[in-house]
Amino acid sequence: MTKTLGGLMDDFGEFHAWLVHVQTSLWVLHAVSRSEVLGHLGDDPMPMAVLAEKAGMKTDMLRRVMNFLASQEVIEIGDDDCVRHTARSRAFQDRHEIVRWLNVNFPPGLKLQDAMKTGVASFESHYGEPLFDYLSERPAIAGEFGKLMSSITSAIEAFIFSHHAFRPFTRAVDIGGGHGRLMTRLLTEYPSATGVIFDLPGTAAQAEKTLAASPLKDRIEIVGGDFFKAAPKGGDLYLMKQILHDWGDEECVTILNNIRVAIADKGRLAVIDFLLPEKPAPHPGYALDINMLCLLTSGRERRLSEFEELFSAAGFSLDRVTENPHGQSVIEAVPA
Repeated sequence: MTKTLGGLMDDFGEFHAWLVHVQTSLWVLHAVSRSEVLGHLGDDPMPMAVLAEKAGMKTDMLRRVMNFLASQEVIEIGDDDCVRHTARSRAFQDRHEIVRWLNVNFPPGLKLQDAMKTGVASFESHYGEPLFDYLSERPAIAGEFGKLMSSITSAIEAFIFSHHAFRPFTRAVDIGGGHGRLMTRLLTEYPSATGVIFDLPGTAAQAEKTLAASPLKDRIEIVGGDFFKAAPKGGDLYLMKQILHDWGDEECVTILNNIRVAIADKGRLAVIDFLLPEKPAPHPGYALDINMLCLLTSGRERRLSEFEELFSAAGFSLDRVTENPHGQSVIEAVPA
């Protein structure tokens, strides 16, 4: 977004047009994702009427939606009324989970005011149970959520490995490492190291399947467990990507204490999370902070000074920061 909300509000016409555009975009992307209409397109252009028949849609209705996507440079429509894929529409096909997650995430967001009054995440009040309990009971939705997290990791990786150089290490431990995307990229960049992926037992089992065919599998150990109880010992680099932002200060200190017990004497801890400005200013982290307010009762984004307080409470001290003004930063701490 090139303008802040305040900047848009300086011109009510522009503000209204922006609201309508955002609303319409969400409607269209949701419809295209749920119907999987673009999945009927192949490498060759397809007549609109044929696409409508394959998708089980009315040709005129479909054309209006396709016209919107073409106007937004997502697809192409030729003079022959044929629809063509673009690199953007193909990329969207591969990342449907971004929009599908809105099916779950958006309705609780409309109850944000309730969370502001009660202190309970609007997701929990809407669905009657906390986010992670909800996901554990719905494997299909959990799978979409996992794909979304992997997509986010892909974007984070691009920044991390182009801007942040990890100090020499031999054994990395990814706390809450999911299906191992970050670890596999890390070990590709650092070929002499080994790694441990640590996550809940169910997630660890999925990681085993995901990495079974990986050329790095012999360098990776997968461990199931609970980071509120203990962390795998002996690593000299511990990573946490978007873990601490899920939890309140007390829970974060518990996690950090367990890592402090496990970490090698000269080890390093790398926390990958948004860094909010010390004073409010335009920054994408504030939008994610509101997402956390909706999703998790204790979840929140933090300022660097708040991370320093957490580190200190668990026996770490801040060492260095690679700040990303457009996304997640890398915050490194060492045993105090």
